[in-house]
Amino acid sequence: MRSDTRRRDFLKFAATSVAALTFAGKARSAAAQEKRTLTVAWDADIDTLDPASFKTSAGYTVQANVYDSPLMWKVQPVGGKPGVSQAKPGEIEGSIAQSWSFENGGATLVLNIRKGVKLPSGRDVNATTVKYLLDRGLQSPGYMRILFPRLLGVTNPEHFKVRDEFTIEINMPSPSPMALDTMALMNNALLDPDEVKTNGTAEDPWAANWLKRNTAGLGPYQLVKNQPGVEVVLEAQADHWRGRPYFDRVVFKYVPNEADRVLLLKRKAIDMVVGRSTLSPRNVKSLAAEPGLKTVSVPDTLCHWLCMNTQKAPLNNVKVRQAINYAIPVQAIIPSVLYGYGTEMKSPVPSLTPGYDSTISPYKYDITKAKELMREAGFGKEPVAIDLAVRAGWQPHEQASIWLQTELEKIGFKVSIVKETEATFRQIATKGDHQLSIESWQSWINDPFYHLFFNFHSTAKGTNTSFYSNPEVDKLIDENMHETDIGKRLAAAKRLQEIIIGDAVWGHLWYENWTRVMRSDLVGIEKRWDSYERFFSMKLA
Repeated sequence: MRSDTRRRDFLKFAATSVAALTFAGKARSAAAQEKRTLTVAWDADIDTLDPASFKTSAGYTVQANVYDSPLMWKVQPVGGKPGVSQAKPGEIEGSIAQSWSFENGGATLVLNIRKGVKLPSGRDVNATTVKYLLDRGLQSPGYMRILFPRLLGVTNPEHFKVRDEFTIEINMPSPSPMALDTMALMNNALLDPDEVKTNGTAEDPWAANWLKRNTAGLGPYQLVKNQPGVEVVLEAQADHWRGRPYFDRVVFKYVPNEADRVLLLKRKAIDMVVGRSTLSPRNVKSLAAEPGLKTVSVPDTLCHWLCMNTQKAPLNNVKVRQAINYAIPVQAIIPSVLYGYGTEMKSPVPSLTPGYDSTISPYKYDITKAKELMREAGFGKEPVAIDLAVRAGWQPHEQASIWLQTELEKIGFKVSIVKETEATFRQIATKGDHQLSIESWQSWINDPFYHLFFNFHSTAKGTNTSFYSNPEVDKLIDENMHETDIGKRLAAAKRLQEIIIGDAVWGHLWYENWTRVMRSDLVGIEKRWDSYERFFSMKLA
């Protein structure tokens, strides 16, 4: 109810009156003459500003702009798309760590900290500062206490050692192919140790509660306003080591209704819509020829699939899962649902990920084959009732569910489409109570074994939403997670794809493009592996 009230208040200003929208656009332009302001719309709220434990896209987007990580994914210009750059696998650049090297046969990562960088408090950034963020990640609640042991083999703060004032070493038990990518995650945000310690308590020594609403680091921007359900405002740091950003201010307007976001774009009251899935492909397509706007769309690692709970009958039968794969009319779904802003999924590994193999899957739309497999599985005489869960408001998923319902009923199912809120969907999925659902996932580290572990390893609780368990798959992932021989790693990735595709763990749907609609003169768009916007590089042409 609270968000509905705020929505009505905002729409009084923005969406119910053309005159108001025109005024808003003029006001924004006038303000930009005094201070360069980028005004964007999103549909999310910040859950926490703690880099180690945020869960929302809004939380990540803000942190990607108010914090710095030790390293950063390097971007390269995208051919044929002026003003747009994209990350490439394995390419890293310096950030708080100006440079790096490996020692001890690759098992020790040495970070050389950038000199002359100061926190807002005036304190110098040095190796001790970086050690604190690593110590905190390993010991505080959140993602990094899971990722450090899994990706780096690091389990003790003593593995992070200050060598001298501006040099820190990370001592792993063996080399890790994901060491540099791990240092690029925004979860490893640089924090002011003294600020965090001052606001910690005996019960909360890492100040996780304080960091829900406060920041304690140096990034290109600083957070100056966080009004849940209304707006968030960032202001540029004039003395940031990258230099002052072009835009002095970034204003995020909370606009929960997609139709309102489209209207605001058309009326030029906002410059851009940010965040994943905040504009449906159908609405993006409708804006393609809109004067003063442009669409940026590049391939991404974001996967969407029909999730089959392998622990629930009849989906615990591999022949049933294979039958479902043959009943998916993906080549009809893609143009009808994605409007060109995505591509067909041909492997559980993303198409931009090293080791991806598009030649393994035998599945193509074949109702006759699907019916035959259902009969072999002992089904087909009586309709099999099954629920298909989708997130309410996720237009591509809702549209795809209707196609899937029609085709699955041809092979013996009676499908009930169940629409759930985001929170309800996630809660039920985590508990393992869905039968069929349409899921999505993006691996922030673009590595096949990172992706395969979290989606298919039997111990990946909460992320292996198919509840798939195969000892051979677990063994191959465990043995090759830290393998440094590229040939062996790629061979293992191919074998894993063969097993997982043979077991029909996922119903293959699509890879979604990274797609944003914005004012036509906005350039400096950078797409990194986590897919969240960085505003420090953006400017007007």
